[in-house]
Amino acid sequence: MGDRSTTLSALAATIVAGAVLCGGLPAQAVTPTPAPSTAPTTAPTASTAPTTAAPAPATSTPAAVTGSAAPTAPRATTAPTTTPSRITLPPRPATPTPSATPTPTPTPIVPPPVATRLSSTGGHASGSRTLTLTGSRLQNLTMVQVAGQPVTNLVILSPTSARFRLQNAIDYQAQVAPISLTSVDGITRPTSLTFTYRVTNRVDRQMAYAFQNWNSTSNSTFGYLSNSDCANFASQTLLARGWKRGPDWYNSGPGRWSATWVSSTALSSWLKTRPDLATRLPYRQRDQVRVGDIVQFRWPGHKKGYSAWDHTGIVSKVVVLPNGRHDVYYTSHTLNRQYGGSTQLFARVMAKDLRIQFFRLLK
Repeated sequence: MGDRSTTLSALAATIVAGAVLCGGLPAQAVTPTPAPSTAPTTAPTASTAPTTAAPAPATSTPAAVTGSAAPTAPRATTAPTTTPSRITLPPRPATPTPSATPTPTPTPIVPPPVATRLSSTGGHASGSRTLTLTGSRLQNLTMVQVAGQPVTNLVILSPTSARFRLQNAIDYQAQVAPISLTSVDGITRPTSLTFTYRVTNRVDRQMAYAFQNWNSTSNSTFGYLSNSDCANFASQTLLARGWKRGPDWYNSGPGRWSATWVSSTALSSWLKTRPDLATRLPYRQRDQVRVGDIVQFRWPGHKKGYSAWDHTGIVSKVVVLPNGRHDVYYTSHTLNRQYGGSTQLFARVMAKDLRIQFFRLLK
């Protein structure tokens, strides 16, 4: 009885040990942990399943081996990595190497001309004259100015002498005119020299009066004819020149005048009868005209046979042209001006119908 029990106990121990070694004992059933609510209910197929299973949480209990595979939670989507664009900066400009500042060539210093004497220091306000300037370094002289006005016909005779043409006084008024010299460097410098213009002769007085009153529109002594004062003004300048009033030519006050005083046509007719006072010159003889003479116009547009004269002026400037002919300018009322003209321009533009005549004054 005792031997049989021992044998049965040893046999049972052997069976239990074999079962344990072969894993035949059933494992205790474990209820699997449910997947998160966002997990898909259907397990992904082989074509869509991620290649790497997400690791199970450390606290999870391994699921029991069953006949079908346990559902696998989907792998979290990894945001794509954006590779930043490379910005290519332009090459930094090379720092220029400063060049050496050129040394300026010094401007030669031109010795200025010096004036010490004029051949004449005074004369008539209405006249022009040729003067000689004496000094030193006059080879550097480019211009002579008298009262700020350039002279004409400047000729450098030598380093100590120059010659030029001096015109009438500005506005024919008496004045002391300073003289300045301009050198080849363009600098104008004053001198100690002056030229004194004097109103002394009949043309001086006539032109001084004309330029003092050329733009006046009233006159209590001689009256004023609106839009027709040209002959009245010309007669006033003749009186300033020294002419005498008489029974045929007079003005005793506004409205008390002869036709020869205020009418261009009547003045022309009267002057033709006074060869002691004036000589008539047609336009083609204009080279004989001088400052202070009378000029008259018959404007275009009149009917055939019209013989009156429309406008009268006093010659205020005569310009010698390159061809040697003279171009005449005038001062007047009605068409108020100091240097009206030129008569050459008038003759060219209105050649067909314009008529121009002059009276060369003898007294």
